[in-house]
Amino acid sequence: MLSEVLLVSAPGKVILHGEHAVVHGKVALAVALNLRTFLQLEPHSKGKVGLHLPNIGVERVWDVAKLQLLDTNFLGGPSRIWN
Repeated sequence: MLSEVLLVSAPGKVILHGEHAVVHGKVALAVALNLRTFLQLEPHSKGKVGLHLPNIGVERVWDVAKLQLLDTNFLGGPSRIWN
């Protein structure tokens, strides 16, 4: 479990040309935007994980115990999210 708040961010981007072409090893033209996406993770003792997207009015909360039961074999690793 996290012992402190973790904040990460990534720049926005726009792919001007060749968005799907990169899947086939071709060139694409992308540019960074003056926008960022932020993710903040905080420890909680209630055994829940939440998603809060205020700009689009989305807020969801899940029980961590229920998420651990999900089949994650498609990820190529163990069938649990957290070990």
